[in-house]
Amino acid sequence: MSRIAKLLMWTFLITLCFGFRVFPEKWDISKSDPTIWIKFCDTNYTIEENDLEGGDPLAGISGLTFNQVAQSIIDDYNNIPTSFLRLALYPADPNNPGAPATGDSAFTIEKASQRTIEVCFGGTDAAAGVSSGHAKPTFEGRKIVRCEIKAKAEHTKKAKFLTHLLAHELGHCFGLEHPQESTNSVMSYFGNAIPRLKNDDASGITFGYPEEDAYGSESYTLGLTGCTPK
Repeated sequence: MSRIAKLLMWTFLITLCFGFRVFPEKWDISKSDPTIWIKFCDTNYTIEENDLEGGDPLAGISGLTFNQVAQSIIDDYNNIPTSFLRLALYPADPNNPGAPATGDSAFTIEKASQRTIEVCFGGTDAAAGVSSGHAKPTFEGRKIVRCEIKAKAEHTKKAKFLTHLLAHELGHCFGLEHPQESTNSVMSYFGNAIPRLKNDDASGITFGYPEEDAYGSESYTLGLTGCTPK
């Protein structure tokens, strides 16, 4: 069976049982070695409007910075209690990365060569017609070995859209697709007003990278009798 045929089969089966959609390829990480690094081409962007609404952890902050938004999204992914996935910023000096944060993998250039997501705003690809952002994972067999996110620099101006864009495109890098039947998801085509991960998104991450095996184990019944945990 071709990779495309397998992808379509997985998408069909999973969508019957869950509000999220994922493809089967995953990063080569584990509970004992869980970190993927985020490398920004630049962080020197000015957020002109903090339009995040009340209840958001960054709402009302005057002089909100790009780094604060980026770190808040990293924290959102790291704080999914049912998943072992960890994100960390790529060190400014890879040859002297310092000690990892609690729970993170120790950084090495060799390890990071197959565990880095590069995020770039601006550039020719973004200017050539990407309406908001675009994530491009690279696969080797059944593994994701890197991912590139590209978007227009203008999308760094408003905090709410920037937060949504980063959360959404990172989701694609981890294997999440668009759950077109759901609007209550940062991954939805219809979720542009949602800046943060929702339950469906956290469930998709947990399915791929479960803290406990049982969290990601489900039985597929083709919708005939519903889907129940094993």
